[in-house]
Amino acid sequence: MKIYTKTGDDGNTGLLGNVRVPKDSRRIESCGAVDETNAALGVILAHLPPAAQAARAWMNGIQSDLLVIGTLLATPASDNKKRADLPAGRLQALEDQIDQMEADLKPLDQFILPQGTPAAAFAHFARAICRRAERRVVALSHEERVDKIVPAYLNRLSDFLFVLARWTNIHEGGPETLWSYSDAEGAKTSSETARPADRLGATLKKLETDKENRKTLFEKTTSQIQKKKEIADKLFRQNVDQINKKGGKVEKPIRDVDLD
Repeated sequence: MKIYTKTGDDGNTGLLGNVRVPKDSRRIESCGAVDETNAALGVILAHLPPAAQAARAWMNGIQSDLLVIGTLLATPASDNKKRADLPAGRLQALEDQIDQMEADLKPLDQFILPQGTPAAAFAHFARAICRRAERRVVALSHEERVDKIVPAYLNRLSDFLFVLARWTNIHEGGPETLWSYSDAEGAKTSSETARPADRLGATLKKLETDKENRKTLFEKTTSQIQKKKEIADKLFRQNVDQINKKGGKVEKPIRDVDLD
């Protein structure tokens, strides 16, 4: 079968179910933007450094997801036939992968410029394309029915690509350029070599915090026991005084109040 069909020479193209629409329709724009996002992921994969190869399996899955999303978008709203669907848990998988990468990253409290090593720069570029795909899909949803998973997935994917850019950058030791703005100084940038977060330091800090918390709990418990003892001693003396007033005699010590 030849790759060219000539059926689109008039500016129209076909959706699933043999429905013809203009190539500049919102639905086709959405399909095209998702396709661009998928192609951009391929460019990232072509530049992925050896130390970041763990992302390859993730991105293969994402590229497959985007083909499913393209199928969902290529199905006209009037067609109720379900031709494809995202596997259960794919949105959660994106979030898990984001969390896994962020464990290696220093938290950000400023904007960063979209730059770094080639793989990082392409990931930032893919993120921008993905954001555009999301905007196209949202615009389409204002006119026609769109599966809710589509804009949600694209939104999460753009987050994934932002974190991927930083994550691949630290594995190659690329520069991370912080950006800030103030009325007094205007825009300012500062660049430093991207490095993994200090996991050991964070772990030691957590252990120190846990130690302080246990110390506080011990002191609190000791204070409570001391108060109970003081109350028990006071009750004991009151009972002895009462017996003496009545002329009684204590044959053997009164049992201490249970402190448990």
